[in-house]
Amino acid sequence: MKNKKKQRKIIPTWVVVSGLSVAVLLLLSFLARRSALLSDAVNSYVATPIRVISSYLTYLIPFSLFEVVFILVFPFALAVIASAFISKRSVREKLDRLVAGVGAVAIFFSGYLAVMTIPYNTTPLSARLGISEKEDISADELYAVTLSVRDRINELSTQIEYKDGEGVMPYGSDEASRLICEAYGRVRDDYPFFYNFTSRAKPITFSGIMSDMGITGIYTYFTGEANVNTSYPDYCYAFTVAHEFAHQRGINRENEANFMAFLVLSYSDDPFLEYSAYLNLYEYLVSPLYRLDKELYYEIRDGLEPAAAEDISAANRVTVEHMNSPLFQLM
Repeated sequence: MKNKKKQRKIIPTWVVVSGLSVAVLLLLSFLARRSALLSDAVNSYVATPIRVISSYLTYLIPFSLFEVVFILVFPFALAVIASAFISKRSVREKLDRLVAGVGAVAIFFSGYLAVMTIPYNTTPLSARLGISEKEDISADELYAVTLSVRDRINELSTQIEYKDGEGVMPYGSDEASRLICEAYGRVRDDYPFFYNFTSRAKPITFSGIMSDMGITGIYTYFTGEANVNTSYPDYCYAFTVAHEFAHQRGINRENEANFMAFLVLSYSDDPFLEYSAYLNLYEYLVSPLYRLDKELYYEIRDGLEPAAAEDISAANRVTVEHMNSPLFQLM
């Protein structure tokens, strides 16, 4: 009995509960891989409230809380570890700190499982949108789609202001967030399967580091923020905001978040957002077209408005520049 009492004192109740939550959520993660219905339920009734609440809590903060946490977490962790060795506290006190640290990690991991891992296995977006998927597509079919996308880009490019070879977003980050949230609302009118809410994209101050890591944006579930790399041209920025907002609304698969970003921006009546949608889609289409039929690819490419083509080149230059960085080489 004495040993059990000591164990209760050493391991606080909240740590035990956090550990049990990890165990339960790991089991649910395993089951969700085999049941989209279970994943849908967790996404709707557990993950969505967490995403909405965390987003609202950080909405009024004008900077990225994630970026601050990311900068401070490593020095803080090193300081805690160092103090454990240097301090003159008793072994019991050091053990209490270690247990508390394990509990904190368990809470963090529980959130990740609930918001990111289990909802990853939801019913495919194509099924929810009522879109049939086609695995095999001919070069002629892909050419026809890419041609229509290119022609729409050429039309929209006449409404875009360019500066130094890049299309300029005619408003700031907060206005872009507002317009994209409005577009999400329009999509929801037609497809009411996901919860929409007002949110705010957070431009990253140290975007160069994100580029070095090959990251254009990141949704952080523990702060509820859509964090966006500002190193790339504005047409990339707008698409990334829409992409991270998709994650913020429960679309966890990367390819589905990309499609959702296109769909949402194409629903907007803002020329720049629609330009961003189609120019990003164009980039996704021309690569497979090049592999299928180089002649058709060059025909499409040569007909693209030069200003839009230069916008793509500007984005590619950023990518190439950061691919040569030491940090990217380590990734």
